[in-house]
Amino acid sequence: MNIYETMMLYIFSFFGLFTAIFFFITFFQQRRALSSPKLKKYPKITVAVPVYNNEKYLSLTVESILSLDYPKKSLQIIIVDDGSTDKSGAIADSFKSKGIIVIHQKNKGKANALNAALKIAHGDYFACLDVDSFVSSDCPKKMLGYFNNQKVMAVTPSLKIKKPETFLQKIQMVEFLLGVYLRHIFGCLGSIHVTPGPFTIYRVDFFRKYGGYDATTLTEDIELALRIQSKDFIIENSIESSVYTLGVSGFKPLLRQRLRWYKGFLDNVINYKFLFGKEYGNLGLFILPSAFISIFSVIILCIYVLIKLMDKIISKLFELIAINFDIIPLFKFNFDYFYISTSAMYLIGLLAAIISILTIYIAKKYSKDKHNLKVAYIYFFFTYGFIFAFWWIVALYYKALGKKIRWGGRYI
Repeated sequence: MNIYETMMLYIFSFFGLFTAIFFFITFFQQRRALSSPKLKKYPKITVAVPVYNNEKYLSLTVESILSLDYPKKSLQIIIVDDGSTDKSGAIADSFKSKGIIVIHQKNKGKANALNAALKIAHGDYFACLDVDSFVSSDCPKKMLGYFNNQKVMAVTPSLKIKKPETFLQKIQMVEFLLGVYLRHIFGCLGSIHVTPGPFTIYRVDFFRKYGGYDATTLTEDIELALRIQSKDFIIENSIESSVYTLGVSGFKPLLRQRLRWYKGFLDNVINYKFLFGKEYGNLGLFILPSAFISIFSVIILCIYVLIKLMDKIISKLFELIAINFDIIPLFKFNFDYFYISTSAMYLIGLLAAIISILTIYIAKKYSKDKHNLKVAYIYFFFTYGFIFAFWWIVALYYKALGKKIRWGGRYI
C-alpha cells in the first residue's frame, strides 16, 4: 500500500468514525426527544392516498387508515386515482360507502394528485400515505403532539420494511432501520432534509402560504423538506411512530426506485444550494456537506476494494498456474501459533463493525422493531456498500447526461 492509498484510507476512516461518534453523542444527549409530546386535543387531519395502477395493495393501505386510533369525525380520507388503467379506480369507489372521498383525474403525477387533495382538505394537518404502505394505529396521536410548537411544519415517522422475504428486502430492512436512527438524529440537529411520502404529517397552513407539492421534481418529499428548512421552520421526527412499506423485491425495480431517489436528491439540493452555509446551522454546515462526502467516500472505497480484490485474484491465478493447479498443499494449515493483527486499519475496521451493529441495535430498540435481524444484517454488512455505490454511480451518470426518468406514468 503506497502513501496515497494510506492517506485516503485514514482520511475516510477518520471522517466516518468522527461522524458516527458525533451521532452517538447527539442521540443520547437528546433522550427526551425519544418520547412523543402529549397530544392536548384531536385536531382535524386529512390523509390522502394517491394511486396509479396499484390495485393489489390499495385496499390494504386504505384499511390501515380506517383502523387508526383517532376520532373518525376528525379524520378526512381522500383517494386520488391518478389516471389508473387497472382496477384501482373501481376499488377506490368501493370505499365511498365508508365516507371516503374519491377523486378521479387524468394522469398528472403524484405531486399533482396530492395538490388535488389539498384543494378540498378541511384538516388542520395533511398526510400522504403511499399505496403499498401501512400506518400503525397510534401514529396520529404520537405525531401530532409535536405541532404544539408553532414553528414545527412537519413531523416524520419511523419508516420500516414490512415482512421482508427476499435477499434484497432483508437488506432494505436493515437500511431502513439505519434511516430510522439517522432521521431521529437529524431531527435533534434541526436538519431533516427528507420528509418520507408514507405518512409524514404537515401543517396545512404551510401549503396555503408557500404553495403545494412541486410537480417538476422526482422527489417531492425532498423538495418540500428543503423548502421548509429554507423558510426557517422545524421538521421533527417521531421515532415511536411506525409506518411500514413493502420492500422492492427485484434488482431492476429497486434500481429504478433508487435512481429516482438519488437523482431527485441531486436535483433538489442543487436547486437549494443556498442552504449550504452557517446561516442554516447544522444542516448547512455539517449534514448536507457530510452527505456528499459520505457518498463519494463510499464510491471511491468500493472501487478501491474491487481493484485490490481483482489484483489479488489475478495474482493467485498466476500462482496456481505456476504450481500446475496442485491445490492440495494449500489446505495444510499450521496451527503452531496464534496471530491477531494489531494494525491501525484492522482495528479501525473492527471498530466500524461494532459501531454499525450498535447503530442498528439502537434503532431497533427505540423504534420497537420486532424483526429478527441476524441474517439480514450479515447480508447488509457485506453487500450494501457496493450496491449503494452502484446506485449512486448510475444516478450521477443520469444527472451528468441530463437523462429523464419515468415515474408515475410520466418522464421527469
